[in-house]
Amino acid sequence: MIRAAELLDDSLLRDDALAERARLGSATAFAELFTRHRDAVHVIVRNLCRTEAETEEVLREALLSAWRNLAHLPPGARFSTWLYRIATSAALARGPRERPAMGCSVDAFLPVFDVAGGLVSGSSTRWPDAPGGHSENMEVTAALLRDMLQCIDDRARAAFVLCDVAGLCPEEAAVIAGVSPPVMRNDAHRARLLLRGFIDRMPNAFGEPAP
Repeated sequence: MIRAAELLDDSLLRDDALAERARLGSATAFAELFTRHRDAVHVIVRNLCRTEAETEEVLREALLSAWRNLAHLPPGARFSTWLYRIATSAALARGPRERPAMGCSVDAFLPVFDVAGGLVSGSSTRWPDAPGGHSENMEVTAALLRDMLQCIDDRARAAFVLCDVAGLCPEEAAVIAGVSPPVMRNDAHRARLLLRGFIDRMPNAFGEPAP
């Protein structure tokens, strides 16, 4: 006998209702859930991976892992948060990456403060003006950001991607990364400072000759 819930359009159901149906073996419910959150997962994974090909591999891994581990979805947990954690872990577990040559420790790109807490001259933390209106320029900017993200440690990179790129609150990002909210805030802040340091010292940051 088909239950009334099975006759409902999956797109009208809440995530938790769909997750319960998926947990009971409904591939249709799981497909709807993954479709709902695929764009957000892609944003996270794409900015943790070096290439689009690697991104697609990680997305496939996350899809299979989520399907196989639905029984372990904690009661009351948000499916999206759980899925983001699986995808983030899969992206960070890809192994050693070929990083852009920096020629020095990334800590050299952190701003420097004096004993009174003031910013040392020459240690600016400004963001550059956004390029205006051209899609090609915007794509170059996104690619450069991904290159810079590859130069920093996994924790800081994940914190920046989750909080600043994906726009998640520190509390949800902390659950995804498996850290406390204060640690997540600190990691995200450190990542911002590093990225600003890279930008302020370009083009030298990536081994190009200074103008």
